[in-house]
Amino acid sequence: MGRYFGTDGIRGKANVTLSAQRAFLTGRYLGYIFSKERKGKILIGKDTRISSSMYEMAVAAGATSQGADVYFLGTCPTPAVTYLVLKEKFDCGVMISASHNPYYDNGIKVFNCNGLKLESSIEDEIEDYLDGKTVIEYATEDKIGTNIDFSSGLEEY
Repeated sequence: MGRYFGTDGIRGKANVTLSAQRAFLTGRYLGYIFSKERKGKILIGKDTRISSSMYEMAVAAGATSQGADVYFLGTCPTPAVTYLVLKEKFDCGVMISASHNPYYDNGIKVFNCNGLKLESSIEDEIEDYLDGKTVIEYATEDKIGTNIDFSSGLEEY
């Protein structure tokens, strides 16, 4: 296990050990790695925890600042994200949830384009970025990403 990623994503007590800033930076690095060659396409789902919308928006702001387009699935079960990432050919999926943890916790689970847990090598890159070991430039002009409602994906799921 890494410095931030555990066995199932980044988790912690909302605004104590898991900050909106960390969510933003995680989204920013995801946007960066998936928008190097073309505009990235990232799906985000969330659970009903009070902090989920905060983290959803933070991850989205980070990803769009690096050029990725973010598709909001809305409140959904984690399998909806893993299924739709593969079926709709997203570069990655993010689920904002801490599963069975207490309500005051939350987490950021990231899935690759196959709907599987993100590769540990990419988790390591994200952790290095969170620790300030990597510097990346923001996207500018027409390279900035946008947010797209994809709640229709729930009907497909």
